[in-house]
Amino acid sequence: MDSPLANWFSALVTSAWMVFFVLLIWRRKKNTLSLPPGPPAWPLVGNLFQLTKKTNESFFALSRQYGPLMTVYLGMKPTVVVSSAAMAKEVLKTHDQIFSGRTIIQSVQTVSVHKSSIVWAQNGTYWRKLRRISNTELMSPKRLRALQHLRTDQVSEMIRFIYEERGTSVNIARTLIYTGLNLVGKMIFSTKVYDANNPDSVEFTNALSSWLKTVVKPNLADIFPFLRFLDLQGVRRDLTMYSKPVYKYLDEFINNRLARSSKEMGGHEREAEKDFLDVLLEMRSDDLSLIDIRYVIFELFMAGSDTTGSTVEWAMAELIRNPRIMKRAQQELEETVGRNRSVEESDIENLPYLHAVVKEIFRLHPVIPLLVPHRADRSCEIGGFIIPQHTQVIINVWALGRDPAVWKDPSKFMPERFLEGEKCKIEYKGQDFDLLPFGAGRRICMGLHLADKMVHIVLASLLHSFDWTVNEEMDMDDTLGLVLKKRAELKAIPTPRLNKNIY
Repeated sequence: MDSPLANWFSALVTSAWMVFFVLLIWRRKKNTLSLPPGPPAWPLVGNLFQLTKKTNESFFALSRQYGPLMTVYLGMKPTVVVSSAAMAKEVLKTHDQIFSGRTIIQSVQTVSVHKSSIVWAQNGTYWRKLRRISNTELMSPKRLRALQHLRTDQVSEMIRFIYEERGTSVNIARTLIYTGLNLVGKMIFSTKVYDANNPDSVEFTNALSSWLKTVVKPNLADIFPFLRFLDLQGVRRDLTMYSKPVYKYLDEFINNRLARSSKEMGGHEREAEKDFLDVLLEMRSDDLSLIDIRYVIFELFMAGSDTTGSTVEWAMAELIRNPRIMKRAQQELEETVGRNRSVEESDIENLPYLHAVVKEIFRLHPVIPLLVPHRADRSCEIGGFIIPQHTQVIINVWALGRDPAVWKDPSKFMPERFLEGEKCKIEYKGQDFDLLPFGAGRRICMGLHLADKMVHIVLASLLHSFDWTVNEEMDMDDTLGLVLKKRAELKAIPTPRLNKNIY
């Protein structure tokens, strides 16, 4: 029979445990209440079972129920999802400094990209230096004007290639990817980087493509951090393998350029001919090493090839399935440019309907629909809720473009919406938060101005030079990886519109 003392001690221990659990539940409830609302989460796995492979669409559907500022748990990681222009403005403008941090995913840490990256580096002295170099030396209007001839040459080469394939089905998706790679290659190295007859070039292109697919593949190590050391999905192994041929190829360009004599490097007389590599090597210092330069170049290829190609591919697909809109865009080109010459970059500012088409593509098919995740560098109050320090914040720009409160018939492709009413003044360069394909604030895409030029001149050239048809109904479904791509690559038949001497 238990003694009174034992009973008393047992009751005391039970009471203590009850108090402990009540306090624990109260504290968790208090912390939960401070966060924005969101769907109930399961232990350990969070809300993963409520998400599909198209995370942007899943977030949008959940936001219709839980609001434009919503908390979801990606495994063990609390994440705040922004789904309205008003909330995006709070994060990217009002509290821009606080939310300029980055959540570094394990795949990026594996190859130490974040240490030399403009995209992934934390907001600090090193990142600000890279950003300053980008804004003033690489992507400045002066520098982009100086390299216009390189873009013109590459677009002309693309048009000639398509002309030679006239009457047959052209894989527009792959043509645009190779064109994008070579456009960026000419701006960085003054030469093309893709050549189907060069084994090293093919190896580089394939490795870069595989790297891009692997780095954004859903990774258990990001959802369950305690599993990172296991590399269960082989992400660390694969990225290390794909990085070697990429780095080898880029290092060869860098080392060859370093081997030039100072006389060949040129002085002021070659200023207009300098490419991005020249500029970066001239700025080499203790805190901008050759390894850093290699990473910056690597990032330029990532940002400037796949993204531009996907945007133009979506535009071509929408135009082909909407012949009336395509004819109107071609008519504008004919009236402005005529049929006796090719489109030039100077023509673009006189093509308002083409601009409307591009805006509508950015709205309907934003190339990076969730942007690169932000991170709260300290706690912040937004909309009456507390976003704790180090919380991951995702801006669902795909949802901003589909908001029925902002956009009439949001799922319909209607460039005309940007030519009339209040929408005609909307731009996509970080000031209008209803349309944010490049983000806004400190973390706005560094290549915005280059992408703007490339998308317009490539799309205008394709429309001006050819009529386009397809043999079968197009699959307009998408797939989400690093960028939002068409699930089925676009293949179409070009018919020349201009005199053959133009090609």
